[in-house]
Amino acid sequence: MLFITNKYLKPGMILAKDVVLSSDSNFSALLLSEGQVLNNAYIRKIIHHSIDGAYIKSEAFEDINVESYIDDMIKTESLTQIKDVYYEFKMSSGKIKASAIKQISSVVDDLITELLRKDDLTYNVIDFKNFDIYTYQHCLNVALLSISTGISLGMGDHELHELGMAGLLHDIGKMLIPVEILNKPGKLTEEEYEIMKTHPVNALKQLRNLVSTNVLRGIESHHEKLDGTGYPYGRKSDNIHYYGKILAVCDIYDALTSDRPYRRSAYPNEVIEYLMGCVDTHLDYDILSHFMKVIVAYPIGTFVKLSSGQLAVVVKNYPENIMRPLVRIVNSDGTVGDDIDLFHDIGYMNLTIVDMGYDYDPTSLTGALKSAYETRIVS
Repeated sequence: MLFITNKYLKPGMILAKDVVLSSDSNFSALLLSEGQVLNNAYIRKIIHHSIDGAYIKSEAFEDINVESYIDDMIKTESLTQIKDVYYEFKMSSGKIKASAIKQISSVVDDLITELLRKDDLTYNVIDFKNFDIYTYQHCLNVALLSISTGISLGMGDHELHELGMAGLLHDIGKMLIPVEILNKPGKLTEEEYEIMKTHPVNALKQLRNLVSTNVLRGIESHHEKLDGTGYPYGRKSDNIHYYGKILAVCDIYDALTSDRPYRRSAYPNEVIEYLMGCVDTHLDYDILSHFMKVIVAYPIGTFVKLSSGQLAVVVKNYPENIMRPLVRIVNSDGTVGDDIDLFHDIGYMNLTIVDMGYDYDPTSLTGALKSAYETRIVS
């Protein structure tokens, strides 16, 4: 399968995965089913709902199979529970019941069970891009990334549970921030930014005595930075709670790879480079190195451009080095060439990925799209 952005979806292409629409009212509404032949009406529907693109069947890439990071039912149920708890918190002006914390705890248990059974913890950002439900999806993503990083770090069950709780609840204090500040399309004023910086403390005040001290410290410190330039207290290095350091990495990654009212999302590889540039000033090196074992710079099935000028498609990622995947060359005449292992094959040490090819028009790929179209073009 290939991931094709909505700009280059064409009538006759065949979906390789379901296209699911998520919104505040329904976290799992099936828009189009796997095997569906696209027509102009379906493509307009995908674009209308701001869905970035879709996975398309391709004979030359039929060996590529992109699995969901977590079971769809668990994802839907988790988002529903998060929404209920966050909504109750907002409507009650910050009051939260022990029963709501129990709900969140149950969600964390399910996520940990799901992630521990996986052989491959590779997080595919394409699976989790959705603007309409950003708040709930962001909290779920941060929890998933934090738990996965914790597993990579060798944490035990109890620590993973606390970390997951901190991840799901880290932004609940934002429910007390005026929506016009949260969704402001431009830069915040000094006064607005000061209000925004209160959200970790908002959560701390309301969650006290309901969750463990470690969970509170993690939530409280997820915007602190090693050099002391973070908030709310400007703590440095060893004075920042370990959970907070993990949440900081996951929070920044998910925020920057998501569309927001004030900016478009960045590509995963761009965000990874940004995170690497923040090591030892803002972020912990050891935590980031383990985080980078559970994410990918270049999602499977997407186009990339090589330093040789060639176009390729990502076939496989390696947790040992997420910047050097296995790729399949696309020749200049539109046919498909050989696989190149950028990580293991020393003959390609000088060959690098220089750009994402998300916006490459695939219709000229005669070999790659040999079976991607129905012989009958649907109008």
